[in-house]
Amino acid sequence: MPPLHQKLRRESGLLVGRPRSVWRHWRDPYHFALAIPWPAFLVLIATLYLAINLLFAGLFRLDPTGIGGTAQPRASFAEAFFFSVQTLGSIGYGVLHPRGLYANVLVSIEALSGLLFVAITTGLVFARFARSNARIRFSQVAVVHLYNGVPTLCFRLANERGNILRDARLQAFLAVDEISREGHRLRRLKPLVLERDRGVAFLLVWTAMHRLDASSPLYGLRPEELARLHAEVVVAFSGMDQTIERPVHAQAHWPLERLRFGYCFADMIDEAPEGGRDGGPRRIDWSAFDRIRPCPLVTTVAEPTP
Repeated sequence: MPPLHQKLRRESGLLVGRPRSVWRHWRDPYHFALAIPWPAFLVLIATLYLAINLLFAGLFRLDPTGIGGTAQPRASFAEAFFFSVQTLGSIGYGVLHPRGLYANVLVSIEALSGLLFVAITTGLVFARFARSNARIRFSQVAVVHLYNGVPTLCFRLANERGNILRDARLQAFLAVDEISREGHRLRRLKPLVLERDRGVAFLLVWTAMHRLDASSPLYGLRPEELARLHAEVVVAFSGMDQTIERPVHAQAHWPLERLRFGYCFADMIDEAPEGGRDGGPRRIDWSAFDRIRPCPLVTTVAEPTP
C-alpha cells in the first residue's frame, strides 16, 4: 500500500501542479537516506562508493610514479582505481603501495574518508533496521450501515504480524474543506468519536465503529455534500510492540469513492464443520477481511395485523 502522502496527492485532488525537484531532499540527507526504499538505498551507497574511488583514482594518476608495485612505470587507471579500493577499505595487500609525499598525503586523506564513509553507512543501515514498522492492514473500504438502529461508520484493521501490540490507540477524523465568512479556505480535521478507541492489547482484528448521531460531524451529510467538501476519513493508529519494545504507528484514509453506504462487512468467524455455535473449533476467515454485503440503511417495521 503506497504511503499516505502519495495517496493524498493522487486521490484528494487538493495537491496539484508539478512536484518540486528531488534535489530538495539533499537539504536533509539523513531523512532522505531513511525514507527511500532499500533497493534505492543500496544503489545510492554503491554509487557513492564508486564515485569516491573514481575521484581518488584520478587524483592518484596526477603523479605518474606515485603508486609503486605496478606493471608499468606509470600506473594505469585500473591500477589506480583498485589501489584506491584497497586504501578506502584498509585492505593493504602489499603489492601496490604509495611513493612520494603527494601519494602518501592522498592515502591519508582517503583513509580518513573511508573511516567516515563506513561510519555513516553503518549508522544509516542500523537506523533503517532498527526502525519500527507496524504492519497494520486496513480494510480497502469503510462502510456505513445500521447498528442497533443507528447509522454507523465502520472500518477494519488487522495486525499482520500476529504479535501483541500493547496500549493500542486509534484516532479517526473527518477531513473536509471549509471556507470562512471572509473567504479563507482551510482543510479541517474534525474528530470522529469511536465506540472503542483503545485497547489493552491488539492481536488480530479490530472493527472500529463511529455512530452517526447528532454529535457526529457526518450527521445529516449526504454523499453529494461530502463530495463538494472533498471529504475523507483519516485514521491514525499507535501502539507498543511487545516484541521489540518500541512504539509503532500506522495511518490510512478513505476518500468518498471508498465509502460504501448501505453495506456492512462480512463475518470473518468461520464455523468448522464439526463445530457448532454452542461450542467446537472456530477459525478466522482472512479472505473475508475486505468482503462486504448489502445492509439497508432504512429499517422496515412490519405493520400490526388487524
